[in-house]
Amino acid sequence: MKKQILIISLLSIAGCKGKSNAPEHKAEASQPAPPPAKAEAAATTTTDGSIAITVDGEGYHPSTINAPAGKKATLVFTRTADKSCGTEVVFPSLNIKKDLPLNEPITIEIDVPASGQIAFACGMDMMKGSIVAQ
Repeated sequence: MKKQILIISLLSIAGCKGKSNAPEHKAEASQPAPPPAKAEAAATTTTDGSIAITVDGEGYHPSTINAPAGKKATLVFTRTADKSCGTEVVFPSLNIKKDLPLNEPITIEIDVPASGQIAFACGMDMMKGSIVAQ
């Protein structure tokens, strides 16, 4: 009985030090608005008709490329970041795997399907993109 009284007394004293079991309601300070999301860049088609894709530490830019259905597409990948898992690009469904040396354009030609899309990714499958038949 003395232990129970002692425990209750200690808990009461602890509660008197400003700690309460009731939830605190503080006026929230105004928080700055989060930065706007990056808009996806449109694919850049070069004068020879190829599609330029930049690979950096954040991924592929653009990551989604619309290409004419049933036609050949020439993709030019350029890796611009040294510390990135984008050192290679893989098209699993086409059995294509190409190294992407830093700041060196690498050209890959693919046949765009009549419909659907073709996925591509880095060698670690962390950065992803796709070619969409239009």
